[in-house]
Amino acid sequence: MKFFKLSVTALLALTISIAASAGEKAFTADEAYKKMLTLEGTWEGESLVVPIGKTKEEGTKSESTITYEVIANGSSLMLTYLKGTPMEMVSMYHQDGPEVLIHTHYCAAGNQPSMKFTPSKEPGKIDFKFDKGTNMDVTKDGHAHSGYMIIIDEDNFETKSEGWNNGKLANHRYTKMTRKK
Repeated sequence: MKFFKLSVTALLALTISIAASAGEKAFTADEAYKKMLTLEGTWEGESLVVPIGKTKEEGTKSESTITYEVIANGSSLMLTYLKGTPMEMVSMYHQDGPEVLIHTHYCAAGNQPSMKFTPSKEPGKIDFKFDKGTNMDVTKDGHAHSGYMIIIDEDNFETKSEGWNNGKLANHRYTKMTRKK
């Protein structure tokens, strides 16, 4: 038992020192926005949509290409999905002072859910929670509800988002994206 406690303590200390040496810490809204600005460019990857009650193996995979563009002298970040198609969608990110980061998704379904950055205890996680929406009834209409991203390095990031329908969680969407060179 004593050996087990020492091993767990040593493993915990090693984990903490690795995280500290990597310089990772939880983002503030301002730090998250500045980090997101580095995403400018075109990204390719895979998206996996998993309905609630199903396994990842039962989910639907698709290829995905997105573009981030810094606009308005750095005051907004625009993310475009399915550019040039009838299903084109845009997400806009902007700050309301250094403590607030807002994400509004302009959906092809005609609604506009808006989310706010929420500080995470997980280092490097940029987390958004549903705040409000326009042209939608949150208790009925399907919509993007919340999600997070983790920027792995300058060329890779991952996301997980929630799709809601009829007032409850309907699916999770997972993406793994790589910067197009």
